Amino acid sequence: MQVPKVFFSYSHDSEEHKAWVLALATRLEENGVAVTLDQWDLGAGDDLPYFMESGLTDADRVVLICTESYVKKANDMRNGGVGYEKMIITAQIMTDLGSNRVIPIVVNNDSQNKTPTFVSSKLYLSFEPLDYENSYCELISNLWGKSVKPRPKRGSSPFAREASPIAPITFDMPASFSNPATKSKVTVNPTDNNGQYWVGEGEMAFELNWSRCSSGSIWIYNKPESIHSLSIVPRSFKEISEIDDATDPSFYLEEQCSNLEVGEIAILQNTNGYYLALKIEQVLYRSRHDDDKDELTISYVIAPAKSTSFSKHV
Repeated sequence: MQVPKVFFSYSHDSEEHKAWVLALATRLEENGVAVTLDQWDLGAGDDLPYFMESGLTDADRVVLICTESYVKKANDMRNGGVGYEKMIITAQIMTDLGSNRVIPIVVNNDSQNKTPTFVSSKLYLSFEPLDYENSYCELISNLWGKSVKPRPKRGSSPFAREASPIAPITFDMPASFSNPATKSKVTVNPTDNNGQYWVGEGEMAFELNWSRCSSGSIWIYNKPESIHSLSIVPRSFKEISEIDDATDPSFYLEEQCSNLEVGEIAILQNTNGYYLALKIEQVLYRSRHDDDKDELTISYVIAPAKSTSFSKHV
């Protein structure tokens, strides 16, 4: 890219303001920008109108430093150099209405009119002390044709994704090991059927896999082929209805298994992209010699249409 050429248009409000302008122009020069500035490009005896006309015409971009005084002078055509520059800039803007050639920046301006009327439709950068560094970053990026916040790569529609192929799911097993409902509360023996239990059906089917743990808790596994992921919801969530986003980054992803206690909630996603939330309601263990009477009670909800929210479906 060619070196950007910039013309500074500003008013000589005070020696302090002139020093501020000089510092900004110097910083831009140090960042590779060619700045046309009266303080170093205009000498004694030089023709002021010629300097303005040639500087504005040759520049790729024009930076208007909009102090309160500058805005007042620019809105008054009779007011010296600023008014003259306004006439030239206005004529150039009118020849290319879609141009972003003029960049207003605002400093030392507490009035309601932050920019002159002839550029009031253009976005400006605030160079007040608290905004200075962020605005400078945006200005230098803009002058070099870069973006401070580049547009992310556009992905595909989440509704256009094809489901991962899995073996057809059927429920040719006793009703005690499956429940096709998408929302229910069930009590099962977690040690029966090798700890396997099915909920939902078709693309919305989930295979749950359990094993005994300590009193009041149960192991849940992420190993069934139909399960894509398992995450544990923080204890601050008391009910499934409180979960608005199953992909919340505060939810802890488990690679293999997790110990769930009574009251805790887990979220599973199946390989077809559906989400299930389940809450441990009760865990009762008998003796090791009487484990056929163990009981696990869970409540669960399968979100429809691959939604990540459960708050509307409980």
